[in-house]
Order: sequence, then structure tokens, then C-alpha cells
Amino acid sequence: MEDLSGKQLGIYRIVAPLGEGGMAAVYKAYQPGMDRYVALKILPRHFASDPQFVARFKQEAQVLAKLQHPHILPVFDFGEAEGYTYIVMPFIESGTLIDLLKGQPLPLQKIRRIVSQLGDALDYAHSRGLVHRDVKPSNVLLDERGNCLLTDFGLAKIVEGSMNLTTSGAVLGTPAYMSPEQGLGQTPDGRSDIYSLGVILYEMATGRAPFKAETPMAVVIKHIHDPLPMPSTINPKLPGSIERVILKAMSKESADRYATAAEMVKAIQAAIPEGMEEATLSGDAVTAVAASTQTTASPSRSMRSILWRSSLGWSIAIVIGLIFAGANQVLGGIVLGALGGVTVGMVWRWIDPTLSRKRRFLLIGFWALAGLITSAGGWGILIGPGVGGFLTSQLLCRAERAMTRWQMLWITLGWVLSWFVTALLIAGGVAAGQFVGGVMVLCALPLGGGLGSWIMFHQYFSAQRVIKEKS
Repeated sequence: MEDLSGKQLGIYRIVAPLGEGGMAAVYKAYQPGMDRYVALKILPRHFASDPQFVARFKQEAQVLAKLQHPHILPVFDFGEAEGYTYIVMPFIESGTLIDLLKGQPLPLQKIRRIVSQLGDALDYAHSRGLVHRDVKPSNVLLDERGNCLLTDFGLAKIVEGSMNLTTSGAVLGTPAYMSPEQGLGQTPDGRSDIYSLGVILYEMATGRAPFKAETPMAVVIKHIHDPLPMPSTINPKLPGSIERVILKAMSKESADRYATAAEMVKAIQAAIPEGMEEATLSGDAVTAVAASTQTTASPSRSMRSILWRSSLGWSIAIVIGLIFAGANQVLGGIVLGALGGVTVGMVWRWIDPTLSRKRRFLLIGFWALAGLITSAGGWGILIGPGVGGFLTSQLLCRAERAMTRWQMLWITLGWVLSWFVTALLIAGGVAAGQFVGGVMVLCALPLGGGLGSWIMFHQYFSAQRVIKEKS
């Protein structure tokens, strides 16, 4: 960091360096005309020689200067001097959110207050077409009353397009708080900021970041591909109502997150009522709340609930499939399989709310293929479910890395076995009398999908238990 102490930039005299980030250096400066100290955010010097950057800088800085919100750090001024481009903001001495994050969960009311204030600030900016792009604890200043002030709004956009990432080593966005779509190089929108706020909420609720790795790029890859470690496995006394807010805000697919920051604020305020006593999430005062609200994914999920949900969904799929099969057997098989895939996806998402939309569509495709194979009859009746089970086990393995090949094999064989038993019951029902046969067919309808799902998610929970025991 270049030491510019004593240097005059326009009407500002630089007093001392305060810190440096990936996109700018911050200095304490004195403004004689107003007799006050300010924070001068100075961008890398080589940008000033780029006419396109200077034009974009002025345009974006003018927009930022118009932001007037109690929880957004205002922009006093901006300009160019001595070959530097700079932004002038209030000088805040109290610190940042980093100072509160010391490896332990924060008090409930403090979490409620911070998320509410940051969410309000983001919603205000989003409604004006502005995306922050780099929401993180170091960009959340705290005033003397403990109120949040979100800073560096739009700085990533100002720098974007002019920064050579390979030579500067900087990253537009911070890996630990970066949304999956940012990691993929896609243009972020308001829901990217919501994801980043969800990461902050995760850290405040558990005392640790969701993903850690040896390199920044490895962290980005984890945000893109790895399933979110369940907050309740890190902090077992975390209320389920808060965990659900985290899971939705940090969904891999942006469409699955809160539509607006205001919606997330309402959710956290409902999860942490204003009257809830002041306590840390790790304290005994939360135990009763956690016990009454804990409904998130864990091995203790009622297997009976999985069985009846799966059985009901597959029964509906079979009935509708048979209706279509009356017109065309192949079409009926595909419809049956696709609706079965919808059922598997719905049950899985009930277990794990972070399940992405992409994976749910893949399940529909996998089971539509299984239905197509099954419609051929003969051995296809067993091969089809086996194919569907095998492909689904591949997805489960990606979601839960502790799953072994033996468990994947059991899932595949489980689906074959479930539909083999179903086929036997239907064949027996056809051969039996009208009443007995009808009862056997009615029993067979829910059994295939229900038993297969039960075996599959039992293996899934077993893999989760391994992870929990290791942690």
C-alpha cells in the first residue's frame, strides 16, 4: 500500500493510511473547509489513465452520491487529482462487523438487528437498480450506537472491466461471500447480494463461515458445487426457523432464494421475534425454541413421513400414467416416470431445502427415462427402476460426498426390489379374485415408489451421519 500521508488531493489532506482491499486503498484525510476528518477511498492509480474508466467512474459515483439511506454510508464527494481517482465518505472509527465475529454465535437480537438493517439497505438500493456485488463483514461499518452502515456500494461495478485480474490478483467480489453465479462469471443481480447476506447470517448464527479451503478459488468452487453444511450440525441449538432463512437465502439457484431483500428481512424478523430474550444461539435460553422449531434436514427426519409422502406421490404418478397408457403405452410410461421424478425431487427438497432447481429437473429426466424403459415390459419393468435409482444415486453422491459405492449400489438394488415386489403383487392381484385382487393392486400402487424412496433416503441419512460424526 502506497503511503500518501501528507499529500494533498484536491481539497483533502491525507493524514494516514487506514487499510487496503482488492479494489482500493483507504486513507484518513482532513477537509479544512468543513473542519472534519473523512475517509478517502483511492482507486489504483493506473485507472486514471483509462478514459473509459474515468467516464464510468464519474457516472457511477454520481449515482452512489444520490443514495440516501440510514444504513448506507453516504458519498460526500468524488473526483480526480494528481493522477488519482477517489471517493470521499464519512470517517467512522467504531469498527466493522468483523470485530463482532469472533468464532462464536451472536446474540439473537443482534442478529435480527444486523440482518434487518443490511436487508433494508440492500432493498433500498435494489429498488433503484443498484447491486452491491461485494457484501461482506468488512464492508459493514458499525457506528458508535452499533448501527450498520453498508459501504463500498457499487465499487466492484466501477472497477469491473478495467481491472486485469490476472496481474492484479484482485477478485471482483470476495470468495467467502460470493454467490455461485458470481463464481461462474455471470452478471450478479439483487439475489446475489441476498446470497452474500445469507453467508453473513450463517456466520453470525454458527460462529464460522460455511465453506473453507486452501485457496480462494477452491472456496468459490465449493460455493458453486458443494452442498451447504447444515447450520444445525455446527450449532445444534440453532432454532429451525433461523436455519430455514439461511437455507433459502443461500440456495444454489438464484430463483430459489428470496425474491427481494425485504422478503428476507420479514423472514428473519418472524424467525427471531422482537420479544425473544437476548441470548446467544449457543446458550441454554434457546434450547426450548430450538426444540419447538427444529424442522430442518437431519438423520432424525421421520422415515415414516418420507414413506407416506413418497407413496402418495408415486400412487398419483401411477394412476395418471395408467390413464395416458390407455392411449399410448410408451407415453404412459414416460408420464409415470416423470411424475415419479417430481415426487422424488419434492421429498428430497423437503429433506434439504437447498436442493437446486437444476437437480430437480434432472430427477424428472432420469425417471422419465426409467419410465420409458419400463414401458417396454418384460425385464424393462425391473431395469427401468434400476436405471432411475442408479442415476438418482449419482446425484445423491454429489450432494453428500460421504456416500459410498456400496450405498449407491443399495439404492439401485432397492429400487429394483421395490418394483419387483410391486410387480408380484399386481400379477397376484390379476390372478386372484376381484376383491382380493383389488386390495393387492391398491397395496402395490404406493409400495414401489414408497419402498424405493425409503431405502434411498435411509442410505442418504447414513452418509450424513458419517459426516456429522467426523465433525
